Amino acid sequence: MNMIMRLGQKYRCQNPECRAEIEITKDSKEGESNPRCCCGSEMKKPYTPPVLRKLDKDAGVLAHHFQNIGRTGLP
Repeated sequence: MNMIMRLGQKYRCQNPECRAEIEITKDSKEGESNPRCCCGSEMKKPYTPPVLRKLDKDAGVLAHHFQNIGRTGLP
């Protein structure tokens, strides 16, 4: 899987004894894997919980439309 690290993204070391963090200051070229920490462990983006919000009246109609497309393949 090719990936690009983007400006502002944060990565955390997966080694519980290290837990170093980095913040990307410049977009990267395509890479094949997550970055590695100086301790040798893989670094991953920290979990961020989803932001839930209420749908307004129009968004509810749109959501219903897309659910129907998913079931039948047709609008």
